[in-house]
Amino acid sequence: MFNLGCGHLESMNEKNYIEILSETELLEKAANASSEGITISTMTQPDRPLIFVNEGFKKLTGYSSQDAIGKNCRFLQGEDTNQKSVAKLREAIKKGEACTVELLNYTKTGDPFWNRLSITPILNQDGIVTHYVGIQSDITDLRKTQVELRLANKELKTFQERIKKELDQAKIVQHLLLPTKFPQHDDVRFASLFIPMDEVGGDFFDVIELSDDKYGILIADVTGHGIPAALLTFMLSTVFKNAAAGLTSTEQAVRLTNKRLYGNMPGDAFVTMFYAIYDTSSGILTYTQAGHPEGYIVRKSTQEIIPLSTEGTLVGAFSDDEVSFSQKEIQLQSGDKLCLYTDAILDILDKVDDDEVDHDFESLLLRNSMRSLEQLFNAIYEFGLECGNLKKYPDDFTIVGLEVIEK
Repeated sequence: MFNLGCGHLESMNEKNYIEILSETELLEKAANASSEGITISTMTQPDRPLIFVNEGFKKLTGYSSQDAIGKNCRFLQGEDTNQKSVAKLREAIKKGEACTVELLNYTKTGDPFWNRLSITPILNQDGIVTHYVGIQSDITDLRKTQVELRLANKELKTFQERIKKELDQAKIVQHLLLPTKFPQHDDVRFASLFIPMDEVGGDFFDVIELSDDKYGILIADVTGHGIPAALLTFMLSTVFKNAAAGLTSTEQAVRLTNKRLYGNMPGDAFVTMFYAIYDTSSGILTYTQAGHPEGYIVRKSTQEIIPLSTEGTLVGAFSDDEVSFSQKEIQLQSGDKLCLYTDAILDILDKVDDDEVDHDFESLLLRNSMRSLEQLFNAIYEFGLECGNLKKYPDDFTIVGLEVIEK
């Protein structure tokens, strides 16, 4: 294996020679047992040729010992070998340093393979580099995986950009579904507060003029987020407006909406709704609650909070024979405010470990009963952020309502 030199051998007795030979054979067997390619090149001969290659090197490259020994290992290189890596090797050898590079090398049959080559200098007792040990590892599969991973990441980035663009477009369309201005009437005024989350949500509200003296006010929440929820919101908007047109019964409008949605929604999707109709001529508010949070009347004249609730199942989840909806009426007074909202505020309050929160929420409504509808909605919004110690809500924050104008 190693060229020890004849003069050195002559100075050894037979026992020492046998011991050294045994050690040499042991080292050679150990090197050949490795699956990695192992080479030794000498720095004391012209062109720094290889003086040893192990079995792993032969299997990796297809070159025999006779093919390789006596040659500089550059014979493994080809036209596509990265010359920057080759230059890095040369610079390390020039300085007598260790180095690791990845090279595109070629087998005896011309097949390319990626070689992770690590070279380590061997110094004599005077500190002079006499040999280099090289370790060759076939990383072709690893490089292939890395390329595939980079391509996959690029495709994923493109996909994410496309999804973001589609979500932004869906958000724009969803906002177009929401009213930008409300009907005008001398006896009632409407207002809303909608603060969307980053992702497209499923909140929806509307105010529709049913006749000269009757107005429908709806708030709804479709399960989920993202594009699926947005698509369901689009469908809900169309279905509800068609169902509510011409109907003065909230129960009938909600029931017809359920009938038209059922069977056209994914199996796990549903809608919660609260629909009310206000008759300005009589001052009567008719309402139906369908799986949605209860509404509130903030009565300014008597400083009381009146919850609004009815029996009602989810919308779109069950057939017409399986659902149960009802409606109630309440006589509104001058200065009354109706407040309908989605569950964003309730989700925050439910997470607050404080038995007084519900009472504080009602107190908040009363404290702001003298303020405008818009100011009341803003106070509710800030109250939720404060209770949850938040900078923004994790869901769409939606409130819509009406106020009976004082004469």
